[in-house]
Amino acid sequence: MTGAGPVPAPSDAALIKLAGIAAQLEELVATDTPVGKPRVGLNTVRNDRRRAMEAALVLLADSEVRAYLADLKRLGILPAKR
Repeated sequence: MTGAGPVPAPSDAALIKLAGIAAQLEELVATDTPVGKPRVGLNTVRNDRRRAMEAALVLLADSEVRAYLADLKRLGILPAKR
C-alpha cells in the first residue's frame, strides 16, 4: 500500500465482475485436469483454457471494471506493470 488514501469501494456490479474474472483466471491457471472434470484430451484442455481466457478478457473490458481499475491506478494502489 502506498498510503495514498482509502481504497475506493467498487460498485456491486464491478465487484461481481471482478469475482468472475478471479474465477475464470483460477480455472485458467489450474492444473490440466480440473476437479470434477475428467481429462478428455489435450485439445479439450486447450479449448477450456481459451474459453476461460476469453471470458476473463470480456469481463476486463467492461466499462465499470475499467473505471474502477483506473481509480485504483490513479491512487497508485495497483502493482506496476512488468
